[in-house]
Amino acid sequence: LFRSAPYYRQAAMKVYGLEPDEREPWLELAYSDVSAAFSWYLEHENSGRPIILAGFSQGADMCYRLLAEYFGDETLQDRLIAVYAIGWPCTQELVDAYPQIRPAQWAEDLGVVISFDCEAPEISETFITPGDTAALSINPLNWQTDGTPADKSENLGACFTDYSGAIVNERPALCGCYLDEARGVLKVTDVHPADYPAIVPGLPEGAYHVYDYQFFYRNLQENVRVRTERYLAESRGSLPSAA
Repeated sequence: LFRSAPYYRQAAMKVYGLEPDEREPWLELAYSDVSAAFSWYLEHENSGRPIILAGFSQGADMCYRLLAEYFGDETLQDRLIAVYAIGWPCTQELVDAYPQIRPAQWAEDLGVVISFDCEAPEISETFITPGDTAALSINPLNWQTDGTPADKSENLGACFTDYSGAIVNERPALCGCYLDEARGVLKVTDVHPADYPAIVPGLPEGAYHVYDYQFFYRNLQENVRVRTERYLAESRGSLPSAA
């Protein structure tokens, strides 16, 4: 098992106030660091092991860029368990441009992208998912891609952390959710916006973006286990001894 989270020159929040063509050079600069780190990892540390990519918000965007640059290689695709690109939309435009970007369809498919972004039911758009965007998302409680609601009883545990990553508060069955089938955002139920402020400049009250992982932490953790076990069962006998 090898875990790696590279440092990179993350684009500042004000970049997201720019028009897309003005924003892109700053995101490309950020990605140049991520790509260099991933290339080094593949050459020096991976040793043929299976791979899980995970990112949040701008980090999710970096995951899509890694998929676009590196995972057209079928050998590398075969080593990909899943990509948790949460907090930035996976769009049809991305999928059409890069067939290796495949949105998850259920709880156990492999080599796929798990993506969603959280909002209160009354929110109609944010700069993350504008009103005319149709994100290709999946519900992290029932693993459906349609609007089937998931009750809060299916939530294994929301976990809230400090800046070191330590869990300081855990609440099972905190919230349920359903997918908005038009925009692909995850509508979170059973919580109130006043209790979970948006925090990020430019996001309205009821944009639960910063809680994307936290609201569904234990379900995502369990899903990593499920997908990994399926991958290992299907690949048994062909993995390098270091894995």
